[in-house]
Amino acid sequence: MFIFLLLTALSLGKYPHVFSQVTSIAAIINSQVSSNPTPNTQSLLEKGLSLYQQEQYSPALEIFQQAYAAFQGKGEKLNQALVLNYLSLTYQQLGNLTDAEKSSAESWQLLQNKSDSKDYLSILAQALNTQGQLQLAKGETEKALTSWQAATATYNKIGDQVGKIGSQINQAEALQTLGFYRRATITLEEIKRNLDQQPDSLLKVTGLLSLGNTLRVVGDVTQSRQILAQSCEMQAKRSHSENLCNPQTTTPVQPIPESEKLAEILLSLGNTAQVQQNTQEAIEFYQRAASLSPQQTTQLQAQLNQLNLLTQSSATPEIQPQILALVNTLPAKLETLPPSRSSVFARINFAQTLLKLAKTGLLPKSDITSQDNCTAAASLCTAAKIVATGYQQAQNLADVRSQSYALGTLGSLYERTQQWNQAQILTQQALKLALGIQARDIAYRWQWQLGRILSATGNPKNNQLGAIAAYDQAVKNLKSIRRDLVSVNRDAQFSFRDEVEPVYREYVSLLLPKTGEPSADNLDKARKVIESLQLAELDNFFRQACLDSKPVQIDDIDQQRQTAVIYPVILSDRVATIVSLPNQQKNKSLKLHTVVIPKNQFETTVKELHKKIFAVSAHEFIRTSQQVYDWLIRPIETDLQNSGVKNLVFVLDGTLQNIPISALYDRQKKQYLIQKQYNIAITPGLELLPPQPLAKKQLQALVGGLSEARDEFPALPGVKYELEQIKTIFSTSGNFLDKNFTPQTIEQAIKSFSGGILHLATHGKFSSKVEDTFILTWNTRLNVRDFSSVLKSHETSKQGVIDLLILSACETAAGDNRAALGIAGIAVQSGARSTLATLWSVNDEATAALMIQFYKEIAHHQKKAEALRNAQLYLLSGELNPRFKHPYFWAPFVLVGNWQ
Repeated sequence: MFIFLLLTALSLGKYPHVFSQVTSIAAIINSQVSSNPTPNTQSLLEKGLSLYQQEQYSPALEIFQQAYAAFQGKGEKLNQALVLNYLSLTYQQLGNLTDAEKSSAESWQLLQNKSDSKDYLSILAQALNTQGQLQLAKGETEKALTSWQAATATYNKIGDQVGKIGSQINQAEALQTLGFYRRATITLEEIKRNLDQQPDSLLKVTGLLSLGNTLRVVGDVTQSRQILAQSCEMQAKRSHSENLCNPQTTTPVQPIPESEKLAEILLSLGNTAQVQQNTQEAIEFYQRAASLSPQQTTQLQAQLNQLNLLTQSSATPEIQPQILALVNTLPAKLETLPPSRSSVFARINFAQTLLKLAKTGLLPKSDITSQDNCTAAASLCTAAKIVATGYQQAQNLADVRSQSYALGTLGSLYERTQQWNQAQILTQQALKLALGIQARDIAYRWQWQLGRILSATGNPKNNQLGAIAAYDQAVKNLKSIRRDLVSVNRDAQFSFRDEVEPVYREYVSLLLPKTGEPSADNLDKARKVIESLQLAELDNFFRQACLDSKPVQIDDIDQQRQTAVIYPVILSDRVATIVSLPNQQKNKSLKLHTVVIPKNQFETTVKELHKKIFAVSAHEFIRTSQQVYDWLIRPIETDLQNSGVKNLVFVLDGTLQNIPISALYDRQKKQYLIQKQYNIAITPGLELLPPQPLAKKQLQALVGGLSEARDEFPALPGVKYELEQIKTIFSTSGNFLDKNFTPQTIEQAIKSFSGGILHLATHGKFSSKVEDTFILTWNTRLNVRDFSSVLKSHETSKQGVIDLLILSACETAAGDNRAALGIAGIAVQSGARSTLATLWSVNDEATAALMIQFYKEIAHHQKKAEALRNAQLYLLSGELNPRFKHPYFWAPFVLVGNWQ
């Protein structure tokens, strides 16, 4: 039973993204199908499992092979099947999917003689779990889901609650990866109910820990925090140390019973607090975990996480002594760790943090081959020595994945010190190892690193081509591992902003020269890379790769060829704008215009523009707006005029998503962009755009909203007038106001609604964080993923896709430079062809006036972007109220998606 508890804890706590419970040795011993294992075979199994838990996978593999041979010699098929599952799991850890699949298949062959015995069913469930894990590793998520569903049913049949919970956690992760958020949520809620019904015990504590970690991975950090707190309090109560779970208490940490489990929970609480950006709480949890744990690995992981978190705030003077204290003590602790994959990655983690500190100037820049600074812990030379030792350990463990990471990290250290030849050799060796085990999640890193090295050195022409090829492969690998990037834990430190986004931007920078004209092929590649970056941003926003992208030509959407698509991309030293124009000769439809300006200066101006929209006088806004106009629009004016386009569709990058493009000001013509002949829309990318225009049918609008104050949000008295007036000029359905405005009533109405327009006049918040993006209903804040599930009921009821979603009283989160990402998130996740939303909350009267005019235009069969432009011009004219000339009143309304 000890082995069972040990491995259940390992499966639940160590690898929350894939639960791989290992069957109890006791079940084998008591088996009626196979003969009892001899003490020798039992000790082999126990030794193999112990090595597996210690992450010494190659030695574990040898022991399992010996155990398999012993059982094979005795003809014990059930025990052979069990060991083959262990072999498959071990091969997977070593990156050998071919032998993992072979072992799994042989296990299934041995399980063909079906039995109803508990021992047979227990091993069958384990085989199903192993098969699911293998299928997930191969990208066969739907098959993995089916395997884990079968495992759940089998565990349920034998009354194994721990196994059932583990396979359900796997199901939830698979559902999340496939984009079935509501089903994943239902599964996680069922797991929580099952755990709540269990008596307090170590297994329940461990199950809650695993559930809390899973919830963090899938993006529900609030629920993750609650579940982890419950797990912590339960374990603390068992250990008579209740106050340890509250980060606000100052109770000294003292030795307690079963302290390792509590330390693991505190470590997870720190990780969740870090995702929530609660830095001080995260540090407190990490410090308690390090102080409490008797295990060196847990202590070190907590301190490394703390160091990494502090490094992100290293500009603060009072934090620097804490950083240096950890940097000076951790190398000695690393040397005491026994060899394992975890210890190798701990070394890599530390080295990567030192590399970050070197980039901030906190560490001395030194030649790694020189021993001058190797006496100091805080040096890149020390980092290189630590990683080199890790590489030797990985070699001894025959752990190819760890070897690749270690060599690649050494390459990055040499890159930092501009020792290019050594950097290139090490990076190429690391890449070869990663490709050899089909580890694309590692390979893209070294392809990216190789691209950087080649672009910085040697023969400009030859290395430029080599760099472009390396970046191209890195981007292809990133696209192929979309699901993995957002759903699994990383082996080393990982951040989208640090480890993914720069790959795309640097590749675009290579493809688009600062001076001169790029080739037509490179220009088209750059456009596609920008589209891929937009998709990657949304994947990261949702923490799941749930969006389908398909290559789309602009002519497929606008057959009248009156639309230009504009891609401004912010690079480190310039803003490059690609314009896709209609009616051009072959290979001349794309144009490039470059404005040389440092990224910081450009983004500072854009942020200032966003602030000045709220100034009482429009003159302050105009002064900054005309500068941004000169950077983005002025260079492409002639191309737009000569092409005769009527529609401008912007694929906006970074901070540009937060500003009203329609309000950019032309100082020469003394007019806003909206006052020119162009209809304006934005899109996160043509690949995510449904090509169909507003349906040519009798349109109706399903309308609803909140006029009364709810939560901390003020009343919206203008909503009643807005909805009543819409009903007088447009065919409407439903009456979902205030108490009737709930997720349940909306979903019920949508199922039978076929009118095409869904209009919701309510408070809402758009944020760069998915958990903070929501719309307000009478009884709840409906987050973006739940809102999407409600809207998807319209599609599943065979009523078709919603043509136009209108959110007329929402706003972007203050101080969030990427808050408009939430608008794009709602737009694409809702499935609506177009979404009309607001960048900030506007005066009730102005909103009602614009919406009423918009519906009048739509009623006269105007295209959506044109209808919005005319409604905005109506407010801008001041005819209704002179105050409305200020862009604050008319500029926040943006159309996302199809503009027709």
